[in-house]
Amino acid sequence: MSWVKSVPSSGDDVFDEEEDDLSLQNKEWRTNMEKRAKEGYRDGADAGKEASLQHGFNAGYREGAAKMVAIGQLKGILSAMQCWCQQQHLNSPLLRQLLQDVVKHEEAMVRNMEMEMAKLHPQANVRDVTDHMEDLAVWGADCASEEGDCAMKDCSREEGAEEGIFSSLSVCRNPTCDTFSLEQRLGQLMKTCLELVAELGLPEELSHHIKQLMST
Repeated sequence: MSWVKSVPSSGDDVFDEEEDDLSLQNKEWRTNMEKRAKEGYRDGADAGKEASLQHGFNAGYREGAAKMVAIGQLKGILSAMQCWCQQQHLNSPLLRQLLQDVVKHEEAMVRNMEMEMAKLHPQANVRDVTDHMEDLAVWGADCASEEGDCAMKDCSREEGAEEGIFSSLSVCRNPTCDTFSLEQRLGQLMKTCLELVAELGLPEELSHHIKQLMST
């Protein structure tokens, strides 16, 4: 009789062990599934960020390259002209000044693109945008006359600048003055470079290349 009574208890132990094993397996399965789900979500989020960043970079590069290629070539031409003058032992204050103006204009174009990006993406650094606005406001106050037009006597050329082709320019040389658009100021800089090429007696091919830049 004692043997018969012991059978159920022994059977109960076997089933309890199987239930424990199944419970552990279920818990392990759920844990693994939760882990895989988290990993999948994280990998998907990372992939989405990378794709978005790459798309933004490609779009920004195309737009930036299209806008900056002309000013970059103009700066390269002026740098080459400056090297040529140094080799020929020629002193050209006008060339140095024009190169400085082109560099300032390039910086103004970069700031303008940053402002445009800040408008498209409000999450951009607000402090940087504010600083740019303050810079533009300061320059505008310096350049504006009572009628709101550019005060040519103040910004058409720096005080004490050499007389020459710059004195005949009818464009504000301040790269942040709002009287002219960035495209108009770039055209004036190219025109001045073209006049300087003729004044220095440089090859006609260079003039032709600058004219091509002006037509783009």
